[in-house]
Amino acid sequence: MNIEIKEVDGSSLDRATKILAGIADGARDAAYNAAKRAGQAAKTEAGRYAAKAYTISKSTFMKRVSVETKTHLDSYSAPGGYIKKGLGAHRVTSVSINFRGSVIPLLEFNTRFTGGGRLTTQVKRNGGGGTFQHAFVARVYGKNAVFERVGKARFPIEEKYGPSTAHMMREDSVVENMTKTIGETFEKRMEHEIWRILTGLSR
Repeated sequence: MNIEIKEVDGSSLDRATKILAGIADGARDAAYNAAKRAGQAAKTEAGRYAAKAYTISKSTFMKRVSVETKTHLDSYSAPGGYIKKGLGAHRVTSVSINFRGSVIPLLEFNTRFTGGGRLTTQVKRNGGGGTFQHAFVARVYGKNAVFERVGKARFPIEEKYGPSTAHMMREDSVVENMTKTIGETFEKRMEHEIWRILTGLSR
């Protein structure tokens, strides 16, 4: 799942470009680091939503999501002849946060056996549960998981999964909240990154 913030408040980017014009890749580095923190904040926000809307814990969701941060650079004509000097020849014009996550084993959700020995599962907290006729829990390849026979024979079997982390985040309200979090965090972090680069401090 990809969330791209275009023109994240051009004032902060312009400010970074001007202040860090004499430092090679200064504005780009500041924007990248700010975007990285924004992506982590959005990941946390997504985890809160997942634990609220689905029958899994926040930690289960978080450990299955990775965040990739990208910054897009456009050439521009900077004042003061910076392009001729080889400084400040690019400006960050957009920030892209890519959430990558795999499907989650069904056993991580609210899955249990009924009194009749049938396996039931509830994936969404506000949804009804489902029942598997031929499912069972077994330890295969070192982990416990829910399996179901493909046919009448004992084998083959297939592991059952719930939705992927990316699928959980596709709802409009979730994307809206993450986008807001990314924008706000990016703006707050940019000031810190400008100061950090100017003073030569480590992260």
